[in-house]
Amino acid sequence: MKKGIKRRLVWSNLLLIIVTVALFETIILSGLMYYYQGSIKQTLKDQGAMFSSFYEQELINAPLEDQAEQLLYQYKFLVNVQVQLINQNGNVVAETQKSQQRNILHLNDVKSGLSGTTGYLTSKIEGEKVLSVTHPLIAGGNSLGAIRLTTSMEQLNEVFLKNAVVLLSVGGIVIIIAASLGFFLANTITKPVSQITRAAKEMAAGKFSTRVKKEKDDEIGKLAETLNFMAQQVQQHEQFKNQFIASVSHDLRTPLTSVKGWAVTLHSMTQDQFFKEGLEIITDESDRLNHLVSDLLDLSSLSSGKLSFDFEDIDIAALIHEVVHQFEPRAAGKDISLVTQLGENIGLIRGDRNRLKQVLLNLLDNALKFTSPGGSIRILLEKRVDTVFIHIIDTGIGISKEDLIDVKEKFFKGKTKGSGTGLGLAICEEIMKGHMGEFVLDSEEGKGTTAIISFPL
Repeated sequence: MKKGIKRRLVWSNLLLIIVTVALFETIILSGLMYYYQGSIKQTLKDQGAMFSSFYEQELINAPLEDQAEQLLYQYKFLVNVQVQLINQNGNVVAETQKSQQRNILHLNDVKSGLSGTTGYLTSKIEGEKVLSVTHPLIAGGNSLGAIRLTTSMEQLNEVFLKNAVVLLSVGGIVIIIAASLGFFLANTITKPVSQITRAAKEMAAGKFSTRVKKEKDDEIGKLAETLNFMAQQVQQHEQFKNQFIASVSHDLRTPLTSVKGWAVTLHSMTQDQFFKEGLEIITDESDRLNHLVSDLLDLSSLSSGKLSFDFEDIDIAALIHEVVHQFEPRAAGKDISLVTQLGENIGLIRGDRNRLKQVLLNLLDNALKFTSPGGSIRILLEKRVDTVFIHIIDTGIGISKEDLIDVKEKFFKGKTKGSGTGLGLAICEEIMKGHMGEFVLDSEEGKGTTAIISFPL
């Protein structure tokens, strides 16, 4: 998945879900730990209180030190704990498991227990985490010592770990489901956006008949509707423009023909050299205007799709020979060598002979126009699989990178001296589209230009 709105949507939603799940699981796990620890503390406190109440009368009748061992071993505790009986000085007077410490007054829970309140302490014994609860021994309203109960927290940690694994597994499943739903929901947004982008590119390339399907009446649907309306308006304006160009071109042909006809007639009737030169200029300019009008008509017809192609089987190698032969005198006059390299067994192609000839004439004319004396032009014909390629390679002045981007656009005229009307390459592009082929230009300023046209066999 490439970087874009889809990836951002998926990752932003997923990040939100992950943070939310992590936050809730942290709260739940913290609550569980607090609950478990609280339950153990309360259980140990209750055991201490029960012990104190059970032996209250004995503690009144005799000192704790004299009967501590007997009292401790007579009582049956309901939980598995280490029990210590402590006198008022902090000395351990009896315990269920022998320890090295005889006085533990320095421990905070013991201080609290001896002062009359229940004390709690979490510590480690030989690397094992334990919880100690010290409860005062009250008899006759007086504190006579304390009972300290210590239990391991390892079992609690195991239970907590199992619960944590379950919660994390549930959280992982929730994240996976959320990611899948996020991907699906992102598709519902990005798919129509991709369709709109694709349609916009086609419209930018001149295919104004493209329309975007409106799926929902939301912001994206309105965008699609607006784009379709824009394409419709542009298409109408394009049609009006083509009709205008066709109409004006037709209207210009008759007066131009008359101007040229009279110029030729007057040229044959006068002997004055000055008038002859003037009439020759009028004739040349009339021919140039006629050529421009023809190009405008061709471009208008091709762009509107009204010009039909007369497809037939063509020997493309023979057509190239014909066009090259037509340019040989002009090339010889400029001292430019024309070299043809035509592959064997090319076969026949389907195409409009006159239109393909027009493309070759245009490209060779440009190559000759921008190639200096002493240069060369090579015409290569080859077949790759089921496609025919024609390369026209010159050693001319080339095209700058800035101009190369727009050189095939209608009416584009580069900065190079001698540039024409800016219609020739646009017409070549339209003709190749009509043949389901391609027209590509590759050039480097000062090193020449390569024009490549290709079409399927």
